[in-house]
Amino acid sequence: MIRPDILQQFPQLFGTQRVNGREIDVEQTIATLTRELRPAIAAALTARRALLQDPAPARTKYAWPRWDETFEDPVSGKAWTYREIVQGLVDNFLGRESERRWRLNDEVPIPDHVHPTKNPGLELTGPWHPLDMAFNALNSPAPMNMPDFEDASPPHFQPDGTPTNQPVGIFAAMANAKEIHEGRWTGRPYEVVKKGKKRAYQITKPPAQWPTRLARPPSLHLRYDHVLVDGEPAPGLVVITTLWALNNYDALTRAGSGVYYYIPKLQTPREALIVERLLSRLEGLIGVPAGTLKVKMLYEEGNAGRYLPGIAWVLRRRLLGMNVGRWDYLGSMIELWKDDPAGIFPDPQSIGMATPIMIAYQRYAALMMLMAGMKGGALTNAAPIGGMAAVMIYQGGDPYGRSRYNPVALRAITIDKLRERILGLMFMPEAPLAADAQPTLADILAGKVKGTLHDAFRQSWVASPEAEYVAAGNGPLRAELSGLQALVEAKLETIDVKGKAVPTVASGLDAAERQLFQSRGLLDAQGRITPSIVRKEQLDAPEKIFSAERWEAIYAPPRGDVTIEHVQHSFYMAANYGFQILNGNFAAAIDDYELRQRFMNDLATYRIYVSWLWTLVQHQAPITKDGHLQRQTLTEDGVVIGANAEPIKAGTRFTRDLFQKVWDYHFEWTREFFAEQDRRGDPPRFDRSKADVIMELLKRQLLSPRYVQHSARVLFVVGQANARERGQILDAIFDLERPEIVEGVRTGALAPAALSSHDYVHDVFGGDSASQPVGPARN
Repeated sequence: MIRPDILQQFPQLFGTQRVNGREIDVEQTIATLTRELRPAIAAALTARRALLQDPAPARTKYAWPRWDETFEDPVSGKAWTYREIVQGLVDNFLGRESERRWRLNDEVPIPDHVHPTKNPGLELTGPWHPLDMAFNALNSPAPMNMPDFEDASPPHFQPDGTPTNQPVGIFAAMANAKEIHEGRWTGRPYEVVKKGKKRAYQITKPPAQWPTRLARPPSLHLRYDHVLVDGEPAPGLVVITTLWALNNYDALTRAGSGVYYYIPKLQTPREALIVERLLSRLEGLIGVPAGTLKVKMLYEEGNAGRYLPGIAWVLRRRLLGMNVGRWDYLGSMIELWKDDPAGIFPDPQSIGMATPIMIAYQRYAALMMLMAGMKGGALTNAAPIGGMAAVMIYQGGDPYGRSRYNPVALRAITIDKLRERILGLMFMPEAPLAADAQPTLADILAGKVKGTLHDAFRQSWVASPEAEYVAAGNGPLRAELSGLQALVEAKLETIDVKGKAVPTVASGLDAAERQLFQSRGLLDAQGRITPSIVRKEQLDAPEKIFSAERWEAIYAPPRGDVTIEHVQHSFYMAANYGFQILNGNFAAAIDDYELRQRFMNDLATYRIYVSWLWTLVQHQAPITKDGHLQRQTLTEDGVVIGANAEPIKAGTRFTRDLFQKVWDYHFEWTREFFAEQDRRGDPPRFDRSKADVIMELLKRQLLSPRYVQHSARVLFVVGQANARERGQILDAIFDLERPEIVEGVRTGALAPAALSSHDYVHDVFGGDSASQPVGPARN
């Protein structure tokens, strides 16, 4: 079942493991759980595809669920209606005992070290392979860490051309975790040669001071070809969740921690039920009570918002909180409106966490966690978690001296986390307040207004382990409530960055920051913090919560411009990240020539840019603002896209011809970027031939009328294919009808990989049936 080379390289992960005093066979467990869950996973992915292809308008097919829609209760096995689930949420919020009342984590208490409000600060995500990245994670001052097997993961495949002695990254990361938790690297350096120099890394903190670890497994739609069950690839979710639990449970519990997960990309209660069954089965095998294996969840799918109470209800024995972040969520919102030319999003670069629809999204998630996590009138059993700060600090040795821009990054994370912290302040008055009443934080803390103040956002995400960067983000999240206003009002202190005055980490708000906070209802006209008011009388019935007004606030497309410059920038980001994926690098730091920052990109950012560009091409969307196509130019920051080349007038349609120009100018930049590397004598880190591959792939994908959800799967299958298979795979995914592919494989005209890739990417199940259309072929 496990590919022989994986077993040979990582025998310690497989076979019989002794877990909590029990002997458990790893391979048999993966096989059994795969067989149990595979039909539900296939049904869930088929339902996703059907929803995407449904021709109904977005406001119809993505409306709030029907009140009579039913879902299986994982505890009792009985069906609850959506109304009953939401009513149980309302009853908990109001402190009203009823048959349907439910709350989170009522059976197994939350340990303080993983509690989302009792261990405040940043959650660092990233791969645990190579080993030095795991060491950096443990040495970071971030109190939470996510060994990532999903978006910012080590590769789960070997790119074409990889030396045969190189391990598959996900298994190497799992082995690293096992060795670290068992103490094999305590006091021992890890030595490696980087850029021709020998370097040594070591864990500098004692285990008692390590961050709490939550493994981040892949979602339902990813499979692992090197683990076969009944001849078919096993779901990555099952493989990683099982390996992490069975290889780390004993070591983690001995250290006073536990087995915890961060679950990505759930969209419905039925999908959540798959995760709940998986974890419940593992708890049974290990011999611990249901709810011991705690989880956090990434609320990163627009479709999930419709079902949020139902998802929480399914996971109620273990859900600690829901993370809200820009990346996958924005990509999902773009695809939610993908078929409506009136629903085309403006430049995604203009949509940040302070954009009104994103503020509504964060407030909604916080409200759901408040209502589900309250016990005895206090928010004790869950909390929302903030979004990603994705800048990677430039090192002092950067060849272009771009560390001069680091103060911008440090200020950005400070403001990001301060905004989240204030956004999470929710006040429930004892008595009804006037409709226009807006008590300040100072008034509430002084007891001038009676009620309960909930301080919800105490944890948030970060991509960089750098101590200075993490400290800048930890500050607002860890500050005492009584000290938040002082952070806002501190003396303005700035540092000059290329002629611009940038506030320091310790500075109070400057005028622009203050105006933004005021416009989002976080500060009043006098600059005083104003918690949001949670009024019981507005939330005492399901219909009041799931109103048309709330739907519009969360889901309506934002207004803004589509500019040719940001079209080019989006293609630049997608092509650069895709290039790195094809080379096996999932957590990729990419230089953003617009912001002069180094951003950590992962599968989520790729999803944003590819989804948006696809909608522009398919609808031939108009450019809404005069601008210029730009070409490469050598600057003090390196070779960037920034020299005006051709004017593009507002109203110009984004036709295939205009796309071709964007494509051509990016290829020109690519060639000059490589030439500049050679002039400097910088050794290339990646196989440059993959640049041609990503350019061809993006052209095929963006010009095809077939939309691919989670389209990084195209990168995965193309990345491990040889040159002959690549063209056939792209034809199968974007052009050929399935019966043609089946016939081509039968006759030998097509490699079997063409059919398996097509079915994987388009979520087609059920053998070689020709009755499963995936969308139109290219005209």
